[in-house]
Amino acid sequence: MSTAVVPFRQDQKPEAEAPPHNADVEQALLGALMVWPGALEKLPADMSAEHFFFADHQEIFTVIQRLAAAGAQPTAPAVKGYLPKSEIGGQPAMSYLAHLGTNAGVGVSVPGYAAIVMDFAQRRRLAAIGEELTLRARHDPIDESGMLAASLIEDVEAELLAARRPEQDDEATSFDAGAGADWMLDRIEQIQAGNIKGSSVPSGIADLDRATNGGFQRGQLWLLAARPGMGKTVAMTSLSRFAARHDGAMVFQLEVTKDQQIARYLADLSYIHNRPMTFGQIMAGKVDEEEKWRLQDARKRLGRLNLKVDCRDGITVAQIVLAVKAEKKRMAARGVSLATVFIDYLKFIKVSDRYKGQRVLEIGEITGSLKQFAKREDICVVLLTQLSRQTENQQRESKRPTLADLRDSGELEQDADTVLFLYREAYYLKGKLDAAKDAESKAKLSDQLFEQQHDLEVILGKNRSGPTTTLNLWCDVSASSIAQSARGPQ
Repeated sequence: MSTAVVPFRQDQKPEAEAPPHNADVEQALLGALMVWPGALEKLPADMSAEHFFFADHQEIFTVIQRLAAAGAQPTAPAVKGYLPKSEIGGQPAMSYLAHLGTNAGVGVSVPGYAAIVMDFAQRRRLAAIGEELTLRARHDPIDESGMLAASLIEDVEAELLAARRPEQDDEATSFDAGAGADWMLDRIEQIQAGNIKGSSVPSGIADLDRATNGGFQRGQLWLLAARPGMGKTVAMTSLSRFAARHDGAMVFQLEVTKDQQIARYLADLSYIHNRPMTFGQIMAGKVDEEEKWRLQDARKRLGRLNLKVDCRDGITVAQIVLAVKAEKKRMAARGVSLATVFIDYLKFIKVSDRYKGQRVLEIGEITGSLKQFAKREDICVVLLTQLSRQTENQQRESKRPTLADLRDSGELEQDADTVLFLYREAYYLKGKLDAAKDAESKAKLSDQLFEQQHDLEVILGKNRSGPTTTLNLWCDVSASSIAQSARGPQ
């Protein structure tokens, strides 16, 4: 007479108080893996021993994986020989394993069993987050800012984001070479026929689109880098509204205030080459009746864009991710695809305490997370960042930036797919003009400044989608506008 398989307890808590789990499914899954050849291949790629609730089941699964990796069939006798204990659940290990095989489901049940095991693992993690939140809310002291609740919410948001298992489509993420080529050729046909959109989002700058094979590339992390005064926010303002004409765009404005960013959009959209309005003028309300009409027209055009702007103070990557996911759903309900996310800028993204005080590692944590997020959500993330002071070195003949000028971390260069540097010679000419002593030098510099006041160089220091080159564009910094060439209203 055989002995029944008895579900053993992970702890001594009553069943109602035990963390979420399903002993029968764990046993059936392990039995199937030992009985059915090739069953291990049906498991999700991200499944691990930690997904099992019982410690003994974790050990059994680990041995099964290692035997399969070594090319051996993970039968019950083979598994038993590598287990650290001779008993499981109060009975001989071999007896327990044999009964797992007897009660195993068929091979086709493996993906379903695995999904249940992983779901319960996720539920346990959520329960643990909730328990920790309750404990901390009751007993944690007030932190330096005096805002315990806000700090707790940020920590929980990060934990929930980490707990969320990405939905993996194995057919989309893994393929053999021939099938992958067939998929790409078919995709090209579908794009050319207009049945699906390409992976790029037009930037509104023709030269930039040509250099990057279409503009902002979905699934990529872009850096927009410059020294202060070169026009990072100016470029972001124009580029984000260009990107929002057909697809959705979201802007996290962490540096300037809400009124300044809105004024920048209105100044850009109401631009007339012989009578521009500065965003400062708009913020101060110093506009006449004709300018009010232009602003009303700019407001209508701004309202037609698929553009969302978030101007909160300081934000974590987890908060960015959650906000983007929510906005993506809202736009999808209107038939709009969120394609680009702009963040102004790196310095103001809050980081966890994991690498506190180690700025290089903190930046790596930010850019690595944003890179994976862009890929996972099929969007282009454009992160603004400031260059190091070494570009201002007096011994340096050219002030034009290079990849070596990226501030604080090589992670920036490593994680970015495209790096755009901004350079305005007029910025340095203005400094030379202010410092000039004699009239002849002042006159010469004044002429040069007049000729180059609207010149903007966009230097592609890194470009996975095309060549590294320099684009010569037009800009008006005070009106927060850039374009391919000198412009009237667009």
